[in-house]
Amino acid sequence: MVSLFVSLMLLLGLVCAVVLFGGRILHPRRDLLPRSSVPEAERLESGAVETGGPAISVVIPARNEEHRIPALLESLLRQDHHPAEIIVVDDESTDDTAALCRRYGVTVVPTGDRPPGWVGKTWACAVGAKQATGELILFLDADVELSRHAVGRLIAAHRESGGAVSVQPYHQTHRVYESFSALFNAQAATAVGIGRRARGLFGPCILIDRASYLRAGGHEAVRSSVLDDVDLGIACRARGVPIRTYLGGSAIRYRMYSEGFRGMVNGWTKNFLRGAGATPTRVLMVQSLWIIGAGTAFAQAALALAGSPAAGLSAQHALLTYLVFAALFGLSVRFYGSFGLAVAITFPLHLLFFGFIMLRALWIRFRGGRLDWRGREVSLGGQATDGANTAPDGT
Repeated sequence: MVSLFVSLMLLLGLVCAVVLFGGRILHPRRDLLPRSSVPEAERLESGAVETGGPAISVVIPARNEEHRIPALLESLLRQDHHPAEIIVVDDESTDDTAALCRRYGVTVVPTGDRPPGWVGKTWACAVGAKQATGELILFLDADVELSRHAVGRLIAAHRESGGAVSVQPYHQTHRVYESFSALFNAQAATAVGIGRRARGLFGPCILIDRASYLRAGGHEAVRSSVLDDVDLGIACRARGVPIRTYLGGSAIRYRMYSEGFRGMVNGWTKNFLRGAGATPTRVLMVQSLWIIGAGTAFAQAALALAGSPAAGLSAQHALLTYLVFAALFGLSVRFYGSFGLAVAITFPLHLLFFGFIMLRALWIRFRGGRLDWRGREVSLGGQATDGANTAPDGT
């Protein structure tokens, strides 16, 4: 009986893993941005800069980003398709963000007093959009970095689909602790969706033409949302504006939580309940069954190797099942970031970390507690305290 139950859990987990990961593994290039109009080899040989085409205004909401934003600004200044303007919206930074950005020759705009009912990031984006003059507006988070041809590829994607184009950047990791973001990156991409049927947009990179932005209601339509990127995509669809999402691949990347392990824990705790609320029930069910199956594979391998009578599988079958789950996990998460063989083999540790963040988020929310996020006190219920002004915050 035990063996039958274990086999059923493993089978359901494997089926769900194939549903979640199979398409991406079999068609890896399908979800990447299209090539820009000038062939890459030709650009590299000639050093040519693309001319003509729509004018792009880049809007970067920034709060205490002096250590992250230089890489983004440098990558923007060496684009094949030069932006018409780069606008950094300084969201009450207490570090050297504003002065540093001015040294790069970009426009720096303060957010000013935030009206009641607005969250921090949506207000900063709205201020930047109002300042922008380009036909296309590109919203970028400060920790994003672009390859030289990224803006050209975003334009090519917009030519294909129109409306709003959004990218989940490739997560570049440098320290061991950063690799524990693997499962969260996969969950975020699955929750929002990749392609023309996406349920929303990815906040780190959104390109939209001005007419579509105004038609969707701009950031004012999602001014009080703590899931402004997802809800902006929903607002676009509701008003007939097409949306299309992609994975960043080699074109667009970011490094999240370079400030340390504690910052990563707080960041994913902050995002967990907000992101879970945007995930359709059927997707949550499939994800949950995969996690249960993967956890069962780990437990069976441990019990079988220990010679425990509680094991429902032989040592050989248990180890083989473990490796299958590891392979599916590893082959999938490599599309979301620099998550290699070590991440695949140690997938049980990633499941444990995911569970820890889930329980921590639920506990903080149950107690009505808050956590610090880059200089602001943020609650999982959406309320942020920043001195005299108290309002929801999603920055």
